[in-house]
Amino acid sequence: MKITRSSMLITSIAGLLVLGLLYYWLIISPAISQRERLIIRIEKRAADLVQMKALKREWQDFQKKRDAAETRLKQKGSAFTLLSFLEALSRSVGVDKKIQYMKPLSLEVEGEIRPEGIEMVLEKIDMRELVNFLYRIEYSEKLLTIRRIRIQK
Repeated sequence: MKITRSSMLITSIAGLLVLGLLYYWLIISPAISQRERLIIRIEKRAADLVQMKALKREWQDFQKKRDAAETRLKQKGSAFTLLSFLEALSRSVGVDKKIQYMKPLSLEVEGEIRPEGIEMVLEKIDMRELVNFLYRIEYSEKLLTIRRIRIQK
């Protein structure tokens, strides 16, 4: 049986086509899908890196604020008492005559730093004096905050 030239050509083309398809399915297609998976992973890692840099900046800002607060606490000294500070501040603002009473409050301990509290009752104080007094408490260098206030006529 003699194979003709045209059938040999058709067989060769069909064989090359089968080899081409096998090459695509076994080599090129897995490589393309692997490349797509790698691109997705790289994009995810890039987003993670951006988030990690943002968290690092937040952490560094937090550490700076903590160090500044610790420095202010050390500057405040162990001789600092909230009651004497508020008395001196009320004298400097001019509301010392309007204080009905001041009494220390016992607060729950929150870790290493023991919070202090003072209950104050002021009478016949105008809004300008009150705002000035509260402003000086909040923006003093003593790390003080006003957590609760009640104002009545």
